[in-house]
Amino acid sequence: MLLKSIIFIFSLIYFLNATQVNNAPQKQIGVYENLGATLPLDLTFFNEYNTNQSLKQYISNTPTIITLNYFTCPSLCSPLLIGVADMLNKMDLKPYIDYKVLTISIDPNDTPKSALEKKKNILSIIKKDFPPQTWSFLTSNQKNIYEITDKLGFKYEKRVKDGVVDYLHAGMIIVISPNGKIIRYLNGTDFLPFDVKLAIYEAKEERTGSTIAKTLLYCFAYDAKSKTYVFQAEKIIGTLILLIVISFFIYLIKTGRKKGDDHE
Repeated sequence: MLLKSIIFIFSLIYFLNATQVNNAPQKQIGVYENLGATLPLDLTFFNEYNTNQSLKQYISNTPTIITLNYFTCPSLCSPLLIGVADMLNKMDLKPYIDYKVLTISIDPNDTPKSALEKKKNILSIIKKDFPPQTWSFLTSNQKNIYEITDKLGFKYEKRVKDGVVDYLHAGMIIVISPNGKIIRYLNGTDFLPFDVKLAIYEAKEERTGSTIAKTLLYCFAYDAKSKTYVFQAEKIIGTLILLIVISFFIYLIKTGRKKGDDHE
């Protein structure tokens, strides 16, 4: 009798837990930032030339911009990719040297052929010298797509209407570090070259950054609410005041020593 009671209690607890899990609120379509997380770099993707490589090989120790799209998208994807291309055309960093770009399809039915067609269309917008290997268009199976989108906090929904497959999703780019750490999310379809440049500088801080990068990152900070970088006026003014106080203190010391020498 006691054994049956124990089994019943454990069964009841299991049932209640299972019910809570099933009734747990599902995340809606959108972007749930996962800053600081590291991407699964062993995941493999086919690029537009039908070469299968790991995410680590595509990043290749370089700050990388990631976009999540699909190549038959009738609405949001094209404006977003055009916005990225327009931004890259204006940004003064060196493509392939300072950064790379990965566009990962969320549709497992996309192929390297459709990826190459999309790449040609988008890269035609960039008029400056831009090595084509800078920007890779990737496809993979559903398992890998789920894994990468889950780690990036990218929640989307597949819908089929009249036999046509569509994906509802948000528009944004994600900047990751040379070692695959998620550094920054920038939402929308139009991006300021300065904002992306600072995000890339932040990503580079995983390694030793340049003096210019450190100066810019000192003067500007990312505002999570506006999803952009803002000038830190208070920080700069405080630094100037501190320098003035230190300079005045040094002046007083030197003046005091000079008067002391004169008295001698």
